[in-house]
Amino acid sequence: MMADLGMNSARIQRDRRGVVKVASWMVAGAVMASAGMAFAQQTPSIPGLVVTTTPPAQPREPVAPLRTDPAPPKAAKPKPAPRPRREASTAPATSGEAGGGAPGRRQGIVILVNDEPITGYEIEQRATLMAAGAGGGQDMRARAEARWKQIIQDPKTNERFQQYLREKQPRSRDEAVALQKQYIGDMQRNMLEQLRREARVGSIQKFRTQAQEELIDEKLKIQEGKRNSIAISEDDVNRAFVDMAQRNKITEAQFTEQLKSQGIDPATIKARTRAALYWRDVVRRKYGHQININDRDIDRFVEQSGGDKGAPAVEMQLHKITLAVPGVIDQSALARRLSEAEQLRKRFRGCRNTQELVKGLPDARFESLANQAASSIGEPTRSLLLNAKDGEMVPPTLASTGVELYAVCGRKTVKVDEEKRLKAQAELTMREFDVVSRRHLRDLRAEALIEKR
Repeated sequence: MMADLGMNSARIQRDRRGVVKVASWMVAGAVMASAGMAFAQQTPSIPGLVVTTTPPAQPREPVAPLRTDPAPPKAAKPKPAPRPRREASTAPATSGEAGGGAPGRRQGIVILVNDEPITGYEIEQRATLMAAGAGGGQDMRARAEARWKQIIQDPKTNERFQQYLREKQPRSRDEAVALQKQYIGDMQRNMLEQLRREARVGSIQKFRTQAQEELIDEKLKIQEGKRNSIAISEDDVNRAFVDMAQRNKITEAQFTEQLKSQGIDPATIKARTRAALYWRDVVRRKYGHQININDRDIDRFVEQSGGDKGAPAVEMQLHKITLAVPGVIDQSALARRLSEAEQLRKRFRGCRNTQELVKGLPDARFESLANQAASSIGEPTRSLLLNAKDGEMVPPTLASTGVELYAVCGRKTVKVDEEKRLKAQAELTMREFDVVSRRHLRDLRAEALIEKR
């Protein structure tokens, strides 16, 4: 957006009168005004931002002798009325911007779900998250262009710019051009920040009801999970959070900063993830045995999806060991973990004893990955696995969370039509789970005590 609204590099030209002019600045690639600028003792009549250099110093006139008579006392200026003090708020800026009632209501309990509270802050945060996911980039672009046009057509803009130049007192053409660029850039940044604040407030109001309903559903999902003795740890939630960052090709720290820059507390997206993990296990445990997809359903789905057959694919049976590096990852910690990984690789005697290798080793996790498509594994690990023999552990590789070790325990070549059938079966199974999931959640809502204050 800033690139679109930025000023083209200034082109300085001189006319027959020796007046220096700056070419027009652009808004979203189109000329929005013929912003002129002149460096002359008399300011020419040019529309836009007009720059005048500081006039040379004039010789001083003789100073009149000082009066000996005492000057009449000046009238005392009335003291301005003290501004009312604002109460300090512990909530992030987003909460305050969103409006929606008094601060106490934003921070207090708004809904009770089976005596478990949902606060106004949670609702505003969830509405902010929903608004961020809803996009609206084109609308923001159009509003930014319209606002920028309004700014540069306002006569007061040039007045403020002249005041700015009088304060800075440029002594050369290059200095004045640099000041103009800085002034325009500051205006653009301030305008965009104001537009973001306005959009955030409007979006929060728009998504508030939807956010309330989603938070109620999540309370019920977690409560149902706990009733069924399902345990979701913070490590499970944090791993899912890291996976989200990796899918977006950024680090966990970058993902966190990205959320905060949009006014979203990372705890908000973790809370949504926690509820999803609970609910996934609830549905699988209660209804997994009821889901039955037959061959006729699969054949019909594959026939309807169509597509080219293409080349065969390779699926692998893998064992994976992750040696995590808790806290800040530094070179010494990675070197220590790599050394431990090499020792594990030397002790590896086949896939039967892989899980035994991590027993007693801190921050180590074992995973068995069945029918893992080689195409789903990133490089260079994929090439190492494809070139390894069955029953072989490949050299350790670095990951965002630490060091990873893979052992190849088997492989098979899958024809594309068979691969499509497996995908069709997975898709149909997920649809069935979605049906029973919505039905079960509807029943929980009917039985729940939901109090909106």
